[in-house]
Amino acid sequence: MPAIPVPFYTLSLLLMLLAKVWLQRPAGYRTLATFITGCALLVLVTALRWQFDALVLRQLQSILAIALPPLAWRCFASVTGRSRIAKRIASLLPPAIALALNLIAPMTTDIVLMLLYIGYGGALIGTAYRGADAFVLTRLTDARNTSVMAFLAGVFLCFSGLTDLAITLDYAWYDGLQAARLVALSQAILLPFICLAILYSGKKIPTAEEIPQISPADEQSVELDSDLVALCEKLETRLTEQQLFLNSDLTLDLLARKWVIPARQISRAVNAVRGCNVSQWINGFRIHYAQHLLLTTDAPVTSIMLDAGFATKSNFNREFVRISGVSPTAFRRSAGNPAPVAEKL
Repeated sequence: MPAIPVPFYTLSLLLMLLAKVWLQRPAGYRTLATFITGCALLVLVTALRWQFDALVLRQLQSILAIALPPLAWRCFASVTGRSRIAKRIASLLPPAIALALNLIAPMTTDIVLMLLYIGYGGALIGTAYRGADAFVLTRLTDARNTSVMAFLAGVFLCFSGLTDLAITLDYAWYDGLQAARLVALSQAILLPFICLAILYSGKKIPTAEEIPQISPADEQSVELDSDLVALCEKLETRLTEQQLFLNSDLTLDLLARKWVIPARQISRAVNAVRGCNVSQWINGFRIHYAQHLLLTTDAPVTSIMLDAGFATKSNFNREFVRISGVSPTAFRRSAGNPAPVAEKL
């Protein structure tokens, strides 16, 4: 019975993950689907190349390998506050140089690919490290998920770059005797994480103990800038009066343009005074509005979720439990509201 190469297992799992993303359509699914598609194509060509070692497959593998890091970076950079020119230069110049070197000096391809993967991977990790507020063009309800996906994509690229380095060193020192094993090992390391991604379900309602509580900044231990406090209070007054938090498509960039205040300044004021990011700050207003509707109306919980500005059940449940300590249904029942609940969230 012929053995199936490990990369084909990885490819099948990536296709399953892609199908799940398209069917469930979680927050930021287009970005995630684009990145997974690129990974699947590269894994497919890599697997075919190791099986047949045809020249056309080697060339196609090199082109796809060069295209994947800037594709991943572009997916996430498109929702940050970087200028359009900066994004174009950062996403086109490095791969153009890499492609030119691949054609002019093929012997440099491996080291160039390693630098390309680690460079873009490090950039994604750095962007994700800045937190959800870095993704100013993403809906505030999706910013947290986008930050996590950017971090994971960055880790994946760095891991791939280090794998390329190991294979290059193997060819330099041992004539590639361990190259096939290194490829199989790298794929085997990735398999469990892809399986976890497929099996993971975000529909579970977390308990209060499972979610870390975010407390406001301690004014006794941290001397806050009075200007930041005044700005934060001003922002909260405007937010309440205009009820902007009810807009499910609200972004940090939209707030900045509407209030004519730099996005970074808004983020800094909220971080310093309230001890949370802008997404969590906005969600606090949404949850309090939802609590009011749960206590005073007989509307279904799903309807209240949408009226409060949330787009997904998972995000609504997570934020409600973080702030209230109980699920929306339990909150309504504990308050003695006899309104029927059509669905259990």
